[in-house]
Amino acid sequence: MNLCPNCAADIIPGSKFCNRCGDKVAERMKPCPACEEQSPLASVFCHHCGFHFEGRHRGVEERRYEPIYALDFDPDTLTEQVKALFFRSLRCRVEEEHDVNKYSDYVERFYQSRFREIYELRAEQIGEDVLIQWERFGSEGLPEIDQRIGRSFEGLLDFFIIQYCPDLNGVILPPAILKYEKAQPGKTDLWLMIQDFLDFEREQEVFHFDFISMRADLLTNACKNYLFAERKEKVFFICDLSLKGTCKEGFAMTDRGIYWRAPFDKARKLLF
Repeated sequence: MNLCPNCAADIIPGSKFCNRCGDKVAERMKPCPACEEQSPLASVFCHHCGFHFEGRHRGVEERRYEPIYALDFDPDTLTEQVKALFFRSLRCRVEEEHDVNKYSDYVERFYQSRFREIYELRAEQIGEDVLIQWERFGSEGLPEIDQRIGRSFEGLLDFFIIQYCPDLNGVILPPAILKYEKAQPGKTDLWLMIQDFLDFEREQEVFHFDFISMRADLLTNACKNYLFAERKEKVFFICDLSLKGTCKEGFAMTDRGIYWRAPFDKARKLLF
């Protein structure tokens, strides 16, 4: 039987999709650096020009992929390697988005919280998954292994930091946003997502959502001063930041971008 290129499960002959993960069953290809034609991913030589993918041939230099998450793929230590890489990713996240001086506090929270038990299981699953990919595709599978580990770590870091470290983060991150980890364009309620991410109930500013009941003069002021939306744009909300509540300064979000004007500044916009 053939094996699924995504999860390595046995594929029933004639099947178009994997019965385990649902991945479309199609032989994965790779480009030849010499002739640029496509050959099966597991090929040692190019099916068109004979280029040797694992070495040098016809004067073309070997192109080696440098993995982001370096592993030695030893089955006995792979889970521990994955755990070490997770802490490296945690430190990067804390440095980029929080306070690096609190990194030791995040690590301590990891060991004190129930998340440690959750991660023990996930690290083992991640290790098994990448080992299957390595045994199946070798060094050619390193880019996909990086992607798999990266996606897994992103989800785990979001869950850990939001659920278990709210007092360390410096900013409030609503737990409701975790459900958008795998959100896809066109398949997500944008207005609901905006409400979950911005968590309006915690904000002290004045927000307007119902533009039918909104005072006409306030809506006019917003449109004249910064909300220069096109006729077909859907406006999600307007936030009044003016000192006297005139809505001449503030910001608004539409399905195409963000519009704003700060006091004593000109109107600006950022389109998606």
